Amino acid sequence: MQKERDPLNLSSLPSVAPPDDGWPHIRAALEKRQRRQRWTRYSGSVLGLAAALMLAVGLFIQQPVTEDAVAPPQALESLISLSQQLESRIRTYRSEVGDLPTEALVYQVELEDLVAQVDEALSMNPDSTELWSQRINLMLDLSKLYQNQLRRDYSRMASI
Repeated sequence: MQKERDPLNLSSLPSVAPPDDGWPHIRAALEKRQRRQRWTRYSGSVLGLAAALMLAVGLFIQQPVTEDAVAPPQALESLISLSQQLESRIRTYRSEVGDLPTEALVYQVELEDLVAQVDEALSMNPDSTELWSQRINLMLDLSKLYQNQLRRDYSRMASI
């Protein structure tokens, strides 16, 4: 009868506890990673919004220009030339990079909106060196955004 209930005589073996499960550690690591990614996205969004707000405030709150601060025509021409060079560089970057990832796309749109606002102000005051300088700074930021994406793409390709 004993043989029928326990034909392999397993009841005579000593009791052994199973090894610890590794899933709680994996779950904790994944949750930690998700929290870090969520925090990174949130802080990046807040930082981008703060930068856009500061640039917008800077556009609308301008220092009055005194007669001593008027730049010679040569400086204005060099600012316009630099702006045109940056536009050409950005066009080249756009063709090389293609579509930007979503995170970078948000910054690109914000920067291009600010450039459009400066362009509108320049249409009313085309001799303003301050506006041309703001435009150049925005274009430099936009150019850096594309350069960083090209570096990331190159790093990915080099690691393959």
